[in-house]
Amino acid sequence: MVQLSFSLEEIRLLRSLIETCLDDLWIEIQATDNMGYKEMLRQRKALLMKLLEALPQNQDLPLAG
Repeated sequence: MVQLSFSLEEIRLLRSLIETCLDDLWIEIQATDNMGYKEMLRQRKALLMKLLEALPQNQDLPLAG
């Protein structure tokens, strides 16, 4: 298992980027008629959701001091 260390700012940026990608994927999934492509997008969405869940939530991050 790989373990990475990120600063609070890096975690916030990663969460924001992943959330933006998920929004974009949702739109793309709805717009495509190609079932193979749609399935690939769904798999990518599942992986991004797994990554997002692995990152600490904003409320779990210590307050800046």
